[in-house]
Amino acid sequence: MRRPRLLPLCALLGVLFAGLLPKLDAQEQDSADLVLLIDGSQNVGAANFPFVRDLVLRIIEPLDVGRDAVRVALAVYNGNPEIKFYLNSYDSKSSVLEAVKGLTYSGGDESNLGAALEEVAESLLSQTAGGRADEGVPQMLVVISAGPSTDDTGAGDRALKRAGIITFGVTIGDTATTDLEAVATDKSFVMSAPDFRAVANMGDQLLPYINGVVQRSIIVHNEFTELAVGKRDIIFLIDSTMGATLINSVREFIKRFVDVMPIGPDHVQVGVAQFSNAPRLEMDLNSHGSQEALNAALGAIKPRPGQTVNIGAALDFVRTNMLRPEKGSRIQQGVPQLLLLMTSKRSSDNVEVPAAALHRMGVLTLAAGSKAANEQELKQIAFAESVVFMLKDFRALLRNPRAIVDALSTLAGVVVTEVPTEPVEITTVQTQKVVRDIVFLVDGSNYIGSSNLPYVRDFMINVVNQLDVRPDRVQIGLLQFAENPNIEFYLNNYRNRQDVVDRISQLRLMGGSVLNTGAAMQHALATMFQPSTGSRRKQGVQQVLVLITGGPPNDEVKSVADKLAVAGVLTFTVSSGQADEALLRTVAFVPDLAYHHASFSNIPAMAEVIMPKLVTVVGDTDTERDVAILIDGTDSVRGEFAYIRDFIIKILEPLDIGTDRVRVSVVQHSEKPAPIFYFNTYQTKEEVLRAVNSMSPTGGRSLNTGNALRFMRDTIFSERNGGRAAQNVPQFNIILAGSRSRDNVKDPAGALKTDGVIPFGVGVKNADPKQIEAISHNPSFAFTVKEFSELSTIPSRILCSYWMALI
Repeated sequence: MRRPRLLPLCALLGVLFAGLLPKLDAQEQDSADLVLLIDGSQNVGAANFPFVRDLVLRIIEPLDVGRDAVRVALAVYNGNPEIKFYLNSYDSKSSVLEAVKGLTYSGGDESNLGAALEEVAESLLSQTAGGRADEGVPQMLVVISAGPSTDDTGAGDRALKRAGIITFGVTIGDTATTDLEAVATDKSFVMSAPDFRAVANMGDQLLPYINGVVQRSIIVHNEFTELAVGKRDIIFLIDSTMGATLINSVREFIKRFVDVMPIGPDHVQVGVAQFSNAPRLEMDLNSHGSQEALNAALGAIKPRPGQTVNIGAALDFVRTNMLRPEKGSRIQQGVPQLLLLMTSKRSSDNVEVPAAALHRMGVLTLAAGSKAANEQELKQIAFAESVVFMLKDFRALLRNPRAIVDALSTLAGVVVTEVPTEPVEITTVQTQKVVRDIVFLVDGSNYIGSSNLPYVRDFMINVVNQLDVRPDRVQIGLLQFAENPNIEFYLNNYRNRQDVVDRISQLRLMGGSVLNTGAAMQHALATMFQPSTGSRRKQGVQQVLVLITGGPPNDEVKSVADKLAVAGVLTFTVSSGQADEALLRTVAFVPDLAYHHASFSNIPAMAEVIMPKLVTVVGDTDTERDVAILIDGTDSVRGEFAYIRDFIIKILEPLDIGTDRVRVSVVQHSEKPAPIFYFNTYQTKEEVLRAVNSMSPTGGRSLNTGNALRFMRDTIFSERNGGRAAQNVPQFNIILAGSRSRDNVKDPAGALKTDGVIPFGVGVKNADPKQIEAISHNPSFAFTVKEFSELSTIPSRILCSYWMALI
């Protein structure tokens, strides 16, 4: 399934210059609302602030400032924005200039441009603040910055573009350029001064643009685009005791989230409940079927007094009253169910059992806490620690929403569930209806030993006792290993829970001092996950391997783990004793599925810890993918090209390459891209590897990676060359560069991401880390090494991120 992450929310459709529009009435023309937003942080500094102030004066002096002409407002930002005057504060140019001359340096370590943009959108351009958007007067913003933003600018940028604000930027030095190019209406609207002494001259460069807006010779058309996300039901569970300020922030966060979601009964549905000592329904999932109706109803969310909160009761309320078909829940249709808890207090009641009941239903629970919220308690509630968010207070959501928005819009868990219970007053634990094939691969060596084997047996029995074992639900297999593997029973040997438990109880240690873990994993793949031994992989049933070990492997395990992942098998690891915890994190399908405890006596209790993910996390069993590799082919890598070839081969080796499975394309680039082969050039893995091994660098003096990325999007990933985007096949692009690109990479990479392609960036030697990060899907998908000889360390890390992207 393609899971596009956050997409660019404004597409610039056109900038129309003088002569393209009919002449307007002069009185209507010569007017505009101008907001000046100034960096007042330590990026500027006290000594340089007068230069910035002089620039502002030079911007204003030539303008026809007045109530019916150009109105001016000004704000300064550091950690927080500070409004100095509004659009309707002064009616004359002299008053505005005097106010500017009185500006003083405020200072501060932080430079939260994102918060400042939001403040401009909310407070400085409204009708009450003197804004005239309703009268058809154009509104513009000039941002003057000397350093990178210390918060996320996305929400503010989207709010301004939705409102049709034309944004210009003046950057001093080059550290703020990336942020300003991102928020400006067009990159050509960003002017750069090399230093503070040159900044006053920027007024002359900026003036034609400002006059163009005032005189209506520059008009910008914006098109707003929603986030592309799949069907999902999302419930916000809100602590109503947080107080008015924080509740308002939470409400605004939800409104902004709704604004970028495709809301509707066939798309994303949103429900809300609040709680203090008792829960209260605000809206069911099917109460409102549009953004407008939802946003109107969100106004009813109000703070309520209370000293204590019962989160456990609130979780039960969601499970028994909201996750029901008649309330809009599509849980029986396999639509992901997400619950975001937001609280500022520790719960007065038990949360563990209610949270476990939600997990067993397949609900993906996320938890956000601030102030007195208990982080350990939130970890019990969340289905994974990675979706626990601790905030200073919930106002931070408006400045840095990305992590939670990403989680809400991309997470998915697939689990077949029982119908929720009828509304009850007491906590009940659901019997899960999970469909999985689970194989235990158990270390039977002396590293476990006879004294610790009972703990291992108890762990497996504790897991099995929580599952509905039968041929159409969960099947269990068991394989023991030391130097050699030994099959205890196959997936189709036992048809009920009791028979499996009885057989595990009889398990005896095979013994041995050598652990060939890799060979045992390979044997499990070849024998246990086959239709003849009970595997239902071809019917789309999730295949799971649980490796339990107490010692270090004597053979290669990582490449075998990759093969299991390619086959769609989810590998969990449970370890203790002398097991290599770090290595096992690379063996697990993703690191979060590796569990370790120092003492074997604690292994049985880990059954409760592993269960939520064991029954909800899914791997990508559909092995159809398009993988394109774009490499540096310049003269500068000629002597290192053997390392690049080896890098590609290590990427390709674990992949199941074929016409109806994984298709591969390889492209070199320097000044221009040069395709080596397309997705539909070769049909077999042998042909692809032969073509890679015979490659030599195409040559060239420099890199235009941005141009190459456009080529990848327009040509390589196209249907005519074998790309399968139209068939919803996941598409990946691995980009390797040994030097800095001469052209812009951010926009072409953004276009790729918008199309749903997931890019990985690999930088070597003289590559620009910022460019590599800009190319990549997110920073965790960007990799850099100093030398080409170190490239061999990257493929396993890419493959780990590759599988993570498909969860």
